[in-house]
Amino acid sequence: MKIAFLRPNMGGKRSNDAIEPLAFAVLSGLTDKTRHELMLFDDRIEDIPMDLEVDLVVISTFTMTARRAYELAKNYRERGVYVMIGGYHASLMPDEVQEHADTVCVGSGEVTWNEFLNDLENGVPKKRYECRKLPDINNVVYDRSIYKGKKYSFVVPVQFGRGCMHQCEFCTIGAVHKGDFQHRDVENVINEVKEIFRTNKRAKIVYFVDDNIFANKKKALQLFEELKKLKIKWACQGSIDIARDEKLIKLMSEAGCIEMLLGFENINIKNIKKMKKVANYEFDYEKIINIYKKYRILVHASYVIGYDYDDKNCFDEILEFSKKHKFFLAGFNPALPIPGTPFYERLKKRRSVAFMNDGGWMRTFVMGKACFEPYNMTIEEFEAGILKCKVEYNRHSSIWKRLFDGAANFKHALVFLAVNYINRKEVYNKKGIKL
Repeated sequence: MKIAFLRPNMGGKRSNDAIEPLAFAVLSGLTDKTRHELMLFDDRIEDIPMDLEVDLVVISTFTMTARRAYELAKNYRERGVYVMIGGYHASLMPDEVQEHADTVCVGSGEVTWNEFLNDLENGVPKKRYECRKLPDINNVVYDRSIYKGKKYSFVVPVQFGRGCMHQCEFCTIGAVHKGDFQHRDVENVINEVKEIFRTNKRAKIVYFVDDNIFANKKKALQLFEELKKLKIKWACQGSIDIARDEKLIKLMSEAGCIEMLLGFENINIKNIKKMKKVANYEFDYEKIINIYKKYRILVHASYVIGYDYDDKNCFDEILEFSKKHKFFLAGFNPALPIPGTPFYERLKKRRSVAFMNDGGWMRTFVMGKACFEPYNMTIEEFEAGILKCKVEYNRHSSIWKRLFDGAANFKHALVFLAVNYINRKEVYNKKGIKL
C-alpha cells in the first residue's frame, strides 16, 4: 500500500521551531518496506498536498491541532482514501475522533499498527484499535529515514522514556497513561544519539522529549554517565523536585545538559495543590533556580495561569518573578481544560467552560483566548494578562537584559539568542489561531 503520514499544525500555519515528529519514525520502523511505500508531510514546514494518490492516510494529532486534522481527514475521506487518526487527542476523545476517521488508534501504536495494516489489506479493518497500557518500548526502532529532505530544527528529539508518575489535574499525559511509564535501555538510546550526530548534519542539540526524564532516577543516572562520554549538548524536561539532589544536577551539567524545562506551573501554593502538582508541594523556587544557575543550565520556566486562586494581579507577579530570575524562556500558558483531563471534568461540573453550551470545544479554542472564566477575574482580564506576559517577556529589551545573567544564558549566548528570537516570532505567529 501507499501510506501518507500527515502531521497537522495549528491553523495549518508554518512554524519556526518544528522538531521531527517521533510518532511517524516509530510507525516507519514497524512497517515492512517491501510491502508498503511511506511518505511524510508536515504542516509546520511544508504544504500538505490535498490530492495524494495513496491508499491510506495516517494523521497524528494533539487537541491543539485536531481542527486541522479533521480538515485533512475530511478531504481525503471524500476522495475515497482510508483515514486513520491517532495521537493524544484520539486517546482522550476517541468517540469524537471516530466521527472524522475510518479507524481510531487509542494509546500506543507499537502493539496495534501491524495488526491494523494486515486487517486493512484483508478488507476487515476495525473501527478502533486500543492499547491503553504502555507497552515495552525498549526495542522500538525510530526510523528517521522518513525525515529525509525535511528541514526540521537543529534540535533533534530523542525518547528515553514515555509516561509520567505524576497525575497533575490539567495534564493530558497523566490522563492517558494514568501514572504508568516505560523506559528504553540506555545502550539503545546512546547508540541512537551517536547515529543522529553521524547522519544528521543539522543536529546541534538532542532534546529528550520524555514527559519527565527522572521518572526512573536510577536509569536517568546511567544515561547521564553515558552521555558524559559523548561530549554533546542536550536538553530535557522534568519536575522541579529533582533539584533537591544537587549532585544529580551537577552530573547533568557535566554530561552536556544545557537546558531544562521545569514545570513551575504557578507561584501560588494554593494553585499548586489544586493542580495536584505533588512534586511542587514543598518547594523553594529560589533555591532550585540558584542550583541550576550554579551549574550553568538554562531554565525554561513553564506556567499554567488562570487557576482557582489566580486574580488579575497574578500576571504582574509571575512576570516580575520571571524577569527577576532571567529565565532562558518562560511559557505563560493559559490554563486549558482539555477534554478528557480531570481539570476539564471539574470545570464541567461548574458549568464554566464556554464550549459546553455552544456545540463543542473547537468553537472556542483559539490561541491566546480564554475558553472558560476563572474564579477571580473576567475573561477579558485573563486574556489581556496572558498577552501582556508574552509580549513583555519577549521584547528585544527583555531578551538582551536576560542574556547578561552572569550564568547559563551568557555561557550559552548563541543558543540563547537563536532560540529566544525564534520563540519571539512564534508568539506573534500563533496569536489568534483557531485550534
